[in-house]
Amino acid sequence: MNVDVSFLDSKNWIESDMRERSQWLREHDPVHWSEKDDLWIISRYEDVASISKNQDLFTSAHGVRAGNGAKLGLIDEGEPRHGVLRGLINRGFSPRMVGKLEKDFREITTHAIDTIAKDGECDFVSSIAVPLPLRLIAALMGIPQADYEQLREWSDDMIGAEGHMDDMEIVAKGGAAYVAYGRYVTTIIEDRRKNPQDDLISILAGAKDEGLLKTFDETESLGEVTPADHLSEGNLDLHNDELIKLLVTLMIAGNETTRNGISGGMQLLIENPESRQQLIDDPSLIGGAVEEMVRLSSPVQSFSRTVVEDTELRGQKLEAGQRVFMLYPSANRDENEFEDAEVFKVERNPHHMGFGLGSHFCMGANLARMEMRVTFEEVLRRLPDMEYSAGGPVITPSSLVRTVSEMRVKYTPEA
Repeated sequence: MNVDVSFLDSKNWIESDMRERSQWLREHDPVHWSEKDDLWIISRYEDVASISKNQDLFTSAHGVRAGNGAKLGLIDEGEPRHGVLRGLINRGFSPRMVGKLEKDFREITTHAIDTIAKDGECDFVSSIAVPLPLRLIAALMGIPQADYEQLREWSDDMIGAEGHMDDMEIVAKGGAAYVAYGRYVTTIIEDRRKNPQDDLISILAGAKDEGLLKTFDETESLGEVTPADHLSEGNLDLHNDELIKLLVTLMIAGNETTRNGISGGMQLLIENPESRQQLIDDPSLIGGAVEEMVRLSSPVQSFSRTVVEDTELRGQKLEAGQRVFMLYPSANRDENEFEDAEVFKVERNPHHMGFGLGSHFCMGANLARMEMRVTFEEVLRRLPDMEYSAGGPVITPSSLVRTVSEMRVKYTPEA
């Protein structure tokens, strides 16, 4: 098995190859030095969990996307500042708030299924998986409903640039989307300063005005993610504004990851009809099954940390300043952690790394769980015999997010 590849290059994340590569690493070289990427590849669950829980030794403060020096905001902050920012945004993701949102999300789901239920065939990704989480996170942020489709395009273009830093056309498209989105939300921010609403943009705009959010100075890193013609003074301001960065993170984290969790979950149900029948017969199992879906689909593929001081892991000497690159799909399929790790078991209800661990545990986990549970409650109730109509999911290789770009399905039309 060839493990001498760049793990930062999305072109190398063809799923079957990466699973085979990851299994080899877990068995033979779980703390692997990558000459091509100049970092350590971490493939076992125990090690990924340990690194994730130890910010004092493996910090996020120097970035979580190795190979991309631009600050992201929130997820690449160290403590205690990360906790302060997290506390601000958590107001919109509390269990109480998620409970209030479930009724709204079920209506969104019902409408999406109504649109395709009589057709007997659809692209599950564009018809179900994409619009559901997008509409909810946009509503939480305070984005007008008329702009949801534009929001999706910006989100797709930005996430598409990840792992393609050698392709200037793709990078330029992502940079242009960032600038366009930044300008767009700036107008909403200005409105919320005058007319605060019960949404995340109002909360974060208030935090900015109170001095809790800052302005970075990243002229050099901007050149890595956008071409020179985007380096106007106004665009630099957008790039360096932590408020804009947080709103980018919220849009992508609340949209791209959940939609691919939903797509991955549907893939597992189609490919495991006996397990699907268990959920149809007893919908109370769906909540636990969602955890197994997240484990096996692992929507987030990887994040990195920086070693704070010299240490040792499985006999390898890790030096201060080096990067560790955590393979979440590998950790979630670790045979040392999960019995029959490759098997989908709806009753397993596992712990997993799908939402991370430690102080950087996904703050939208409660929301994502609710969205996936409600989606499958409604899909299995109304379209229980869904199956592939065109050979299975189309997966676009990505080092950041497992991206299901298309999944044609057929089902018995509703009368």
